[in-house]
Amino acid sequence: MAERYVQQELFEAPLPGEDRAGDAPPGTGNVAPLPGTAGLEPEYRLLNPEDIQADPGQPRRSFDQRGLLELAASIARVGLIEPLIVEERDAGRGLPYTLVAGERRHRAMLLGRRLWPGNPHFAAARCLVYPPLPPAVRAALRLEENARRRGLDPYEVAAGLAAFRLGMAASAGPGGPPPWERVLEMLGFGGRKEVLRWLRRP
Repeated sequence: MAERYVQQELFEAPLPGEDRAGDAPPGTGNVAPLPGTAGLEPEYRLLNPEDIQADPGQPRRSFDQRGLLELAASIARVGLIEPLIVEERDAGRGLPYTLVAGERRHRAMLLGRRLWPGNPHFAAARCLVYPPLPPAVRAALRLEENARRRGLDPYEVAAGLAAFRLGMAASAGPGGPPPWERVLEMLGFGGRKEVLRWLRRP
């Protein structure tokens, strides 16, 4: 059933040059790069996961321990397939890197190092390393990673959106940060009324 659905989706995809913007789900029409993301070029490195500080602004608050163990076991077998996204920190201020996206993978790497210390797959983590990022870009990257991979609940999405809007406010002009509806549209959460209700709570 799943395979037939995927095949149907592929065959119904628009041809090159065909405009089906009217059929797009909310948040996917006329998608434009977020301010500050154009031209960002991360560098691929192998890093000791112990050198990576957990993201203090992580919107996800709940992590399934069984799921982490299963992920750690997968890494033990084949290694870390998808890289972590990290940000370089100023020298002399704690650990040299801060996690931006990939919290579950990072936790699974640390768990695997404790459970199977001799396994070479836990010696280093594949990472995409960014220079220090603007607050809004950092918030957008972490929210995109979490919301698309394993859906956040509306409260967690609202917390991530609030962090993004605060980052936008830091660089906004006299007009101030964009309204919430525009923030939802920019990050592809248009139509998520339950999220907007959380954002408007006192």
